[in-house]
Amino acid sequence: MKVLLRRIADLLPPTLRARLRDAIKGPRRADEEWLPYRVALFDELRDVAGALRFAGVRILEIGPRDGLDSRRLAALGPRELVMLDLPEKGETNRGWLKEIACPYLYIEANYLYMDRDAREALGRFDLIWFTGVLYHNAEQLRLLRTLFRQLAPDGWLVLESATLRGPKHIQNGAYVQIHWPQTFRDTGTITHLPSAGAIRAWLNMAGFAHVADSGCFATTNPELVGKRYAALARKGADADGGVYYAKSGLNPDYKIGDAT
Repeated sequence: MKVLLRRIADLLPPTLRARLRDAIKGPRRADEEWLPYRVALFDELRDVAGALRFAGVRILEIGPRDGLDSRRLAALGPRELVMLDLPEKGETNRGWLKEIACPYLYIEANYLYMDRDAREALGRFDLIWFTGVLYHNAEQLRLLRTLFRQLAPDGWLVLESATLRGPKHIQNGAYVQIHWPQTFRDTGTITHLPSAGAIRAWLNMAGFAHVADSGCFATTNPELVGKRYAALARKGADADGGVYYAKSGLNPDYKIGDAT
């Protein structure tokens, strides 16, 4: 029965999936975690980077959703937690912001569409928590490159995304499904669904030389294996990143994702 319900849920748009979930599990408590892979991903970061790595530093979270990840990030003891979300999420988010037990700043904006000077004014971060957001943006490589620039050297990016659906040989390659003009499941936002391989390639192009696949789904939500991807990416130096039109040696470095 659970397998059947999951298959039905996969065919539904997000709002109807939420209603089905509520009908099966009952009303959700404000502090109830229904996505256990998020806990596993957070624990994995602490294991890999070190439990004290993010104490006293600045953390950026894009798309905090229900605030549960925000609380976990606050528990790391950062100097400041900056949370950024769309204006349409503001009313809901303000309901849980009071639970954040560290110095924080909440900003309502679309990160990729902020003025460059405004993004630079945010400063640098040692950790960017970026889950459930990438696949809602059409310019995904540009977004990853922008996040790379926002990180301090030796900083960490924690990324999680839905991935393309299709045969295994497609899922295992570096491909992107285009959903246009009809967006994926009529979300209005999902126009590009990348495979895990495509995300890895983009991360490398953006400058992340050290990318480790997360095992968070296998340990907590095996039904999501092959449907979502998560990774821990570590930045090296600011100068890292792919370039093109470089073969001749006669051009300046055109860093991929830096076009104005």
